[in-house]
This record gives sequence, C-alpha cells and structure tokens, in this order.
Amino acid sequence: MTIKQFRSHPEWPALWRRELDTNNVLRLVLSVMDDAHPAKFAINGDSNEDVSPTRAAIELGATRGYSKFQDGLKLLAEQLAPAVNVGETTYSEPVPEEKPNA
Repeated sequence: MTIKQFRSHPEWPALWRRELDTNNVLRLVLSVMDDAHPAKFAINGDSNEDVSPTRAAIELGATRGYSKFQDGLKLLAEQLAPAVNVGETTYSEPVPEEKPNA
C-alpha cells in the first residue's frame, strides 16, 4: 500500500488522526523520536574535528530520511481530496484581447 492509497481511503486517515491526537503512548513515542532527530546533534569529526564530504553527505541523507519518515507519519492523518474533473482544456480557444484604458 502507498501513502496515496492510505490517504484516499474513506476512514483510515481519520482513524490515524484520532490515534495521533488521543493515544498517549503514541504521542510519547513520537516526542521521543522527535527529540532524537539526527539534525539536533552535531556530527563528530575526526581528530582534527573535520568531517569529510562523503560523511557529511551520508549524514545529510540520514537526516533527510528521518525527516521524510516523520513527516510521512503526520501526512497519513490528512485525507486526500478526490480528483475533480475540470473538463477539457481550452488551449485552442482564442484569448480575448484586452481593451486599453482610455
């Protein structure tokens, strides 16, 4: 199942939102995980306190992945609006010309 499929379901986002709002253990776990976010901690360097570009890229990837997962958990609580049919495009119709102000 994808995030889009979960969010499109008529009941699941509301159930997850309720869990996020009312489940004290879940709220505590999310708070602990937020406090442990890698972006809140400095990277330990080598003996000269240097960080290689490769290590910095790896740490950035870990931080982004952590954030993406954390944001995904919150996103699951938002209902995805159904697609609305807006009709055919009107690109081929001429654009009415504006009259200059006199």
